[in-house]
Amino acid sequence: MSTDKTKLARGIKYEAGALPLILLAPFLINIGFKAIKRNDNYLFLIVGIIVAIIAVVLGVIGIRIILSALFDKNEESK
Repeated sequence: MSTDKTKLARGIKYEAGALPLILLAPFLINIGFKAIKRNDNYLFLIVGIIVAIIAVVLGVIGIRIILSALFDKNEESK
């Protein structure tokens, strides 16, 4: 059972892309709620929610790729 290093690197790239979005989304959502109170501007809230959804999707895809790189059986070992 060997690790597919190219798949593992691809999964880590997805996770590295999701990390800044995970940190950015709560700030945008917070700014969005403050903007709603001041002048009924929903732009930051919508962008923050979209960034949060993208971060979760990228994180899940990255985890699936990493797990498949670690635990899938290679056809070469048969």
